[in-house]
Amino acid sequence: MLMNVYYLDINRSYTQQQSARELEFWIIHLKNIKKELDLFYSEINQTKHLLIEKAILLQTSKINSILKAIQNYKEFRDWMHNDNLQNSMAFMYEHNKHKNKYLQLTKEYKIFRSKLTQ
Repeated sequence: MLMNVYYLDINRSYTQQQSARELEFWIIHLKNIKKELDLFYSEINQTKHLLIEKAILLQTSKINSILKAIQNYKEFRDWMHNDNLQNSMAFMYEHNKHKNKYLQLTKEYKIFRSKLTQ
């Protein structure tokens, strides 16, 4: 009789640790973007460019929204953490959903920043 060894538990645990670190990285990165936007806002506010000022406020609002969503997800994930495979699949789906939002936002921000610093 041939016996197969599966490493699903090890991989799942590793994946959960990696995703927790990834969430921390996103939170730190979004906070740094927020600080940079605050700096841009203070510089623009002195020159009275109303349209640019509104664009910065819109970007800040987007950052705050995604940052809050990721922080809430992280807190809930930490609170609900267990080794149930169904929960793990749900967390993976949520993680990927937040990842896509984060990546889209950072892409938009890079374009915005390049236009702002021209």
